Amino acid sequence: MLVLADLGVLGESNVTALTDWVSNGGVLVRFAGPRLSGGHDGLVPVDLRSGGRALGSALSWEQPQGLSPFAEGSPFSGLTADPSIKVERQVLAEPSATLPSRVWARLEDGTPLVTANAQGKGQVVLFHVTANADWSNLPLSGLFVEMLKRLADMAPAAGSLT
Repeated sequence: MLVLADLGVLGESNVTALTDWVSNGGVLVRFAGPRLSGGHDGLVPVDLRSGGRALGSALSWEQPQGLSPFAEGSPFSGLTADPSIKVERQVLAEPSATLPSRVWARLEDGTPLVTANAQGKGQVVLFHVTANADWSNLPLSGLFVEMLKRLADMAPAAGSLT
């Protein structure tokens, strides 16, 4: 498993190497942030809207959003959605016919919090919030640790990046 914080657009050679690695069974976990919300390299599981969504913005909430219960079929199924976790900002997924099948976690309003897409033998997973507490307190929670453990369990030895 390889975890990338908000790097935004990766260079072409990095995208090629990562795509090959994921196709061979790697699990790539990415986190959103200001850079990714400004554009991305295509190595994300869903199409993203530019700009994101924040309290007080045009695409806004009146209150921070909590988590919805995890659906059956999600790798996070069986985990309890902690009611103290709140999201104040996120990168939004573009609506599409394939979006519902790629959502592994949602906010209370139904917007995706974690999306994923199989690529070859591997997975590309995106948390639609930052890896730190800038956009959500999820990364400070025990639930976050359990979610990462579930993702790590999905990752066989895929070999090294070349």
